[in-house]
Amino acid sequence: MAEWKNRRVSILGVGRSGVATAAYLAARGAQVLVSESQPKEKVKPDLLASLEKLTSGKTSVECEFGGHTERAVSWPEIIITSPGIPPRADVIVRARSLRKEVISDVELAYRETRGDADTKPLPIIAITGTNGKSTTTSLISYILEFAGRNAPACGNIGVPVLSLLDGKPDFLVMEVSSYQLEYAPTFAPHIGVWLNLTPDHVDWHGNLDAYIEAKRSMFKHQSLSDYAVLNMDDSVVASTINAGEFFPFSVLGECERAIQSAYMQDGFFCANFGSRSRVVCHESEVKIIGKHNQENCLAAISAALLAGLSEKEIKAGLTTFTALEHRLEYVATIDGVPYYNDSKATNTDSTIKALESFPNNKVVLIAGGKDKGTSLNELVQVVKRYASGVILIGEARERFERALRNGGFNDVYPVATLEEAVNLGGKLKKGPVLLSPACASFDMFKDFEDRGRAFKELVHSRTR
Repeated sequence: MAEWKNRRVSILGVGRSGVATAAYLAARGAQVLVSESQPKEKVKPDLLASLEKLTSGKTSVECEFGGHTERAVSWPEIIITSPGIPPRADVIVRARSLRKEVISDVELAYRETRGDADTKPLPIIAITGTNGKSTTTSLISYILEFAGRNAPACGNIGVPVLSLLDGKPDFLVMEVSSYQLEYAPTFAPHIGVWLNLTPDHVDWHGNLDAYIEAKRSMFKHQSLSDYAVLNMDDSVVASTINAGEFFPFSVLGECERAIQSAYMQDGFFCANFGSRSRVVCHESEVKIIGKHNQENCLAAISAALLAGLSEKEIKAGLTTFTALEHRLEYVATIDGVPYYNDSKATNTDSTIKALESFPNNKVVLIAGGKDKGTSLNELVQVVKRYASGVILIGEARERFERALRNGGFNDVYPVATLEEAVNLGGKLKKGPVLLSPACASFDMFKDFEDRGRAFKELVHSRTR
């Protein structure tokens, strides 16, 4: 760990990670300035309360609100930024013009866990990808902890990594976003997992190539003793050059003959590792559904094997893990109609994967929200194959309806509210009702969690 006593640090952004970073550094004697662009009254009360504890105590922490002052940029020796601030933002451009080092909390945690002459580095398992990061992160953490390891899920999933270091875990299972990786110039996890890549966050990064390079960056700095767990079914991921030891996985069986790999064979999750082939379990024993979750399971099996677990230990965790909230989450069956909450599906690729998870039952899809403007061509084709009807809500409903009808799908029902959508889905009785919006939520809800919980409450209200 670095020596932080009396070092000057600016933290840009009052989020959970920013507050955790301030607490971590202040406890080690750093002088900390927390700088938030929003006015104080718009900051969440719980975050303000945590900051007030820091500023009123013996630690050297001060705060500013309503904009990043010149001092926040020129005063510190190092700047820890919220991953929500893009590289082209004025405050970042100014900091770099002054040759200030700007990093994310993920990079800081990595540096703090490298060990020294007396201690070994803390192993980091890092998971990235456009979709499936949270499920895979939670699944790996669950499998490891079910087997008796202390392996908390953290990072982009919502638990700040720096809040966990003092607990001395056996592993850190870290979800990492492209935003965090953009500010992580030396980050090199012991086990790096890349699930998939589809165009997303292009406006933040500037272009698709920059988005891809941010994802690839965590594999560039790995050593020969590290591992790169890569999805062979994704051409961008599969073509990634890595410095660590290669561990491929494939639902399509693209790597079943590799010396070490994880793959599907006749419905079984299998792996080659340690000079022998292993069968972990059958897909019917796993509680999370869909081809994309098969990919997530293979990634988790790969990481768990590399972390030292046996196939018996992996099976015990894999077969008892249940879906995360808002990710193909079964809600209830009302009057013979099952309802599923997939509110986390904020892009078309996620919705496509959700639809493909119901190969034996056409579903009534509830979609729409704040439009991201991406192409709907592939979504329309998948809807024609897997949906019996589409109920549309939010700002995107007109464009979605036009695309569906132009593509030859006419069972489309635009409605004004989510409540109308839930009620209509039940009345149609055309199959399971699936909320998988393919859009952001901000036109009607605070976030995707708010949207998902509203959906579940409306479903449950149908039984009253």
